Amino acid sequence: MKAGWNAASGQLVRFGLVGVMNTVVTLAAIFILMEVFRLNYLLSNVCGYALGLVNSFLWNKLWTFKSNGPMLKEGAAFLIVFAVCYLVQSGALALMVEKFHMSKLLAQVLAMLVYTGLNFAGNKLISFRPERKRDRLRGF
Repeated sequence: MKAGWNAASGQLVRFGLVGVMNTVVTLAAIFILMEVFRLNYLLSNVCGYALGLVNSFLWNKLWTFKSNGPMLKEGAAFLIVFAVCYLVQSGALALMVEKFHMSKLLAQVLAMLVYTGLNFAGNKLISFRPERKRDRLRGF
């Protein structure tokens, strides 16, 4: 049990570090696209976030969860987990602000925590879950 806890806590720390690095990569890409290449701010934002998603996927696959599963399958699962987490985060944000009249900044922080927790769990249990023998037999 203790070994499993240590592995999960190490993954959580690496996941957090990837998140910080991903934020820097995304912001740097947006800045460079806007300021150096003079791209529209909305296009720069889309490109920056797309680069951030790819960055996050690769680092989490190879370093955080050390997965050797199929790239395409895990990539699709990663995008689905991201979308679900983002929708839950957005709903939680709207609920906290609109229903509970919480400070918008505090609600953003709390919703970000919801997103991060769900995203870690979803990636650990779905996107990059270790392949089990029975999954191989079923073709999953």
